[in-house]
Amino acid sequence: MLTPLIYIIFLVGAFVRSFFGFGEALITTPLLLLVAYNIHNGIAIIGIMGLLLALPGAIRNYKAIDLRLLMKLFTGAAIGVPLGLLFLKFGSLTSLKIFTGLFLICYGLFNLFNFQTAKLKLKIPQILVGLISGFLGGAINTHGAPVAIFGNLSKWTFTYLRANLQTYFAVVGFFIVIGQGISGFWNAEVLKTLLLLLPGFIVIIILVEWLLTKVQPQSFDKFLYSFLLLSGCLLFF
Repeated sequence: MLTPLIYIIFLVGAFVRSFFGFGEALITTPLLLLVAYNIHNGIAIIGIMGLLLALPGAIRNYKAIDLRLLMKLFTGAAIGVPLGLLFLKFGSLTSLKIFTGLFLICYGLFNLFNFQTAKLKLKIPQILVGLISGFLGGAINTHGAPVAIFGNLSKWTFTYLRANLQTYFAVVGFFIVIGQGISGFWNAEVLKTLLLLLPGFIVIIILVEWLLTKVQPQSFDKFLYSFLLLSGCLLFF
């Protein structure tokens, strides 16, 4: 049942997704668990929501899209998504959330306290980033964090990050949504809830596009690190 509180939770997730380019599942999933919402319906709605919200950002920043980068990420994700869907069916979501949460907390804290991660000179294959992203996306709809962190370590510009994140998520999100449908996560309640949420999503998209014209890149980085820290904490609930 879509109560006003649950509606607000989904809109908060939509705002986060539109503003940061990822993270709707990191915020929405634990909050839905707190109000005892059907988690399988929630995962299906979050997956479709992420796909819908990725399109405006990808279209708006299409000139900064890097097809070579995206192809490597897609190749890895093509392997990771099916593995994540299998894990969703048969694995321990609690263990995965704890591991992911600890990593996000550490990364957020290191950067908020000016720990220079760039000095580590990490050489991470882009295909591996895509694989991890696809796996987390298929399992817990959290495919954004690995790519966002990789982009941050690689010092991508704000426009480049947003364009490629949104394009990547639009394509991967499509396959995740189809995979979830085949796996039996779609039902009448999910579709009904999405129709009711659509007007709210439109308002959120307009609001965020306006806010992004006011935010400086340096401020955005601080917001990003704080969000990763918060997201990591929420995964423990």
